[in-house]
Amino acid sequence: MQVNEIRLTGQAITSTNYTTKKMFKFTPPYVKAMAERFLACGVNEVEIPQGVLDPEKKFPEQGVDLETLKETLAALPVETKVIGSYLGGQGVGKDNAGYLKKQQQALSLLVEYFPDMSYVALHPAGRDFGDRDNICRIVETFAKLAEHAGGLRGDFQLCFHNHYDSSGETAEQVSTYLAEIEKVNSPHLRWGPDTGHCHGMGDRYMEVLEKYAHLIGDFFHIKARVPAFDSLHGGDQYEPDRDIWRNPAEVGRGLYSGFVNAADPEIQTPFKEIFKIIAEKARPVSGIVRGAMEIDVPRQHPQLEILCEVLYMKNVHGIEGGLKLSNDEIIRRAFGVSS
Repeated sequence: MQVNEIRLTGQAITSTNYTTKKMFKFTPPYVKAMAERFLACGVNEVEIPQGVLDPEKKFPEQGVDLETLKETLAALPVETKVIGSYLGGQGVGKDNAGYLKKQQQALSLLVEYFPDMSYVALHPAGRDFGDRDNICRIVETFAKLAEHAGGLRGDFQLCFHNHYDSSGETAEQVSTYLAEIEKVNSPHLRWGPDTGHCHGMGDRYMEVLEKYAHLIGDFFHIKARVPAFDSLHGGDQYEPDRDIWRNPAEVGRGLYSGFVNAADPEIQTPFKEIFKIIAEKARPVSGIVRGAMEIDVPRQHPQLEILCEVLYMKNVHGIEGGLKLSNDEIIRRAFGVSS
């Protein structure tokens, strides 16, 4: 049996929410800092969000601020490869035709300006569209978008990305999406699970993952969960006295404060079992599944968050970034210490 390699990649949100009043800020300096922080820890492949195309939303019709985008591209380290992106779900479910037109435009731009890009994650529709009929229509729209993507680049993948507070949160909803995606049977439409948001499936998490792991393509999101910090989703496990984001002096608090660094000793996410299923059952094009590190609301400086998670993944789970550096070299690079 062939076993896939899981390779650590970087997700831009991990480096852009720290102490910022505006969530998801993707102007050139933030994107540059993100890439440099990951690169210092041996991670040379990154995923950037659709917002990089027009971070200040100056040109909604064109979908891109060319001057700013070119500044972003020029600022990226030469060793960094932008291999993926994340498309928002605005309009899907409510106006599928409008969503399709807008995201076809976005995909064309992403492929044009990022030569190494091979996948995008697809955010589900909102909670109001979680019934079976709506999900079927949404997957039909995703399939049309995937056909467009395949025409742009032969091995391109669009990956359904299950998510809290959406029509793709519960086990039933996620299973419905995946069953419909399986029916489409397209190499360009896959599943990119989020190991944190999968907790929305409750005690059926591993059951659904194992059943549909063959739909996983070249990517997924690595996210860890501690419900004690999350007032919205932690249920009986939520502990207000431990939730630092309740402090009004803190800026940057978000909806998903239960998502933490994977190296946190209290995490509930069963990474050993998850990685085993993905390594054995996913079907990536080249035998490599990229796991993009994502920490929605870093509690420490992003450089420390990235360093801790990279060392944890490397030494506990045997998952490394593309540069495959030693522990000593990662630490030296992360802190700017010469050898």
